[in-house]
This record gives sequence, structure tokens and C-alpha cells, in this order.
Amino acid sequence: MEDLPNLSLTARGAGRAADHRGRPRDGRALPRLLIVGATVLAAAVITASCSHSTGGTATPQRSEASRPAPASTSRANPPAAAPPPAPVSDEDQVRQTVSAFNDAYNSQNWAAYTELMCVAMRNQFTGVVMDYVKKNRANTGANTIKSIAVTINGDDATASITGSNEAVGSGTISLPLKREDGWKVCQIYHR
Repeated sequence: MEDLPNLSLTARGAGRAADHRGRPRDGRALPRLLIVGATVLAAAVITASCSHSTGGTATPQRSEASRPAPASTSRANPPAAAPPPAPVSDEDQVRQTVSAFNDAYNSQNWAAYTELMCVAMRNQFTGVVMDYVKKNRANTGANTIKSIAVTINGDDATASITGSNEAVGSGTISLPLKREDGWKVCQIYHR
């Protein structure tokens, strides 16, 4: 059993510091704050320009156009529905599967880990094999993915994963996947 490879690595960015709202502390908060501040300032300027002064007290101007329309039972122009999201490419689906597979490995969520395997691989990853995987994870720690290059060939794909492991160090592995109700990791060992 010692010749089984370590099959997983973790998604980029795991473990980054975050603020109390879960946003990364990477300097992006300041531009967001400036955008919100500019929006509030613009709203204040627009509101001020839509009023006039009478005896030193600002009052909003009223016109027929600004009065609310009576309630109607039908709408002439219903709001347009948002367009459906663009389909995710096969390459991105493979990357998502590899990242989820690695996340399940790192978090030791073995049900999710085996669910991301093709049926043939899942049938092999039972009993002593899963015991070995669990022991290997406990001994070597978490993996980190640095990059995933994907090659698609029909219903088969190969993910070339560059990453590192807490105990083993850095390296690159190739992980085969198969389209089987979505993309599934499919490393089959022949006896």
C-alpha cells in the first residue's frame, strides 16, 4: 500500500487572514470604502440640487412627474429577467472538481472526497485503502494548490497540479478525471 500517491492539494488562498465579515485583509477594503463614500456624496449632491430654498429651509420640489402613479393591476413593461449565467467551461469544471477534491482531503471530509471519485475509483477506495489515505493525511498534513493546468480529451481530462504539502514539500502531479455525472477524479489502480 505504500506506493499509493498523495492524490490531493488545497485551494489557493486558504488560510488568508480575514476581517470580522470574512473579507480578505488585502487592501481591497479601502477602494470599496472610497466607492461607497463617493456614492453617498453623489447622492447628497443630487438631493441638494433637487430642492429649492424657501425662507432658509430646503424643501423638495414637486411636479406631476414626481408624484407617485396610482397602483395598477398590470405592468406595461415588466422588469427584464437577468440573463442566465454563462456556462462554465470544461476546464473550469475540472479545476473546481480538483479544488473540491483537495478541500475534502484537507478537511478530512471523506464522504465528499469519495463522492468526487469516478465509480471505478470509489469502488477501490474502501477498507484498507481508505484507512491508508486517512493515515497518510494525518501524517503528512494539508496540501496547497498553486496551479492547475487542464487538458481535455472528450470525456477524459488530465489535471497537472503544482502545489506543496506541509511535510513532503513542493511538486507536480497528474490527476486523471472522467466525465461521469460531472467531472470526477478517476485514478484507477490495476492489480
